[in-house]
Amino acid sequence: MTAIIQQAYSNYRDSERRAAIIQFVATLLLIAFGFWSIEVLNIPIERLLNMFGRLGIMISENLFPPDMAFVTQTHVMDSIIETVQMSILGATIGTLIAAPLAWFAAWNVTPSRSVIYPIARAIIVITRGMPTLMWAMVLVAIFGFGPFAGMLALVKETIGFAGKLMAESVEAIDMKRVEAIRATGANELDVLFYAVIPQVWANWVGIIIYNWDAQLRNSTILGFVGAGGMGLYLREQISILEYHTAMAIIVVIIVLVVLSETTSHYLRRRLY
Repeated sequence: MTAIIQQAYSNYRDSERRAAIIQFVATLLLIAFGFWSIEVLNIPIERLLNMFGRLGIMISENLFPPDMAFVTQTHVMDSIIETVQMSILGATIGTLIAAPLAWFAAWNVTPSRSVIYPIARAIIVITRGMPTLMWAMVLVAIFGFGPFAGMLALVKETIGFAGKLMAESVEAIDMKRVEAIRATGANELDVLFYAVIPQVWANWVGIIIYNWDAQLRNSTILGFVGAGGMGLYLREQISILEYHTAMAIIVVIIVLVVLSETTSHYLRRRLY
């Protein structure tokens, strides 16, 4: 028995060694291909290096250190809170719409393949058909400047993003449970709650958390078109060439994104 285990371990180590050698050779070939491409395409590598030198000088002189005192002002802090609120409201309301829409847009369980299915799919496609920033511009023109237009833009983005992923997860379920529930004479709502949702719940939780994470990032730039949030002050500071204060806002955005990533990772581990 010990000899078998030792042989298995030896085979495992040999396979790991071969994989490492293959990976090393592939890396060398990729590097060689990169240098060969630079030579064949006549890429002026020295100009690129000089460009990064000027870029480093520009960053060190114009962006650093960030003026963090600017983001402690009341109106800027209010815009940061507004950004988070927009992301939470947009993701929540959008998810409440996307969940039933995903049921309608799933070919295998939709209540009506001839009417409801194409309508639900059309809604998802339309909401995904134009970037969030463009939708925000349209909504600002309709509802005026402010966070309401931004929140609606995030609702739209959630419907398109989460609705599509939720529908695809429903289409991947095991239909045997659905058929078993239907065989008892259950209606479509019973099928949804007792056969569909138990199978997709874990995936949907992950999609919901990841969607909020994405909408928080989206909400930071909606202010560029007047749809609320800190993006308004970022655009304002860039337009007047106040790069140190603009960098302070960018730092806040990075911190928010890191916090949202950490929170979403924690929630996924706790809820799965």
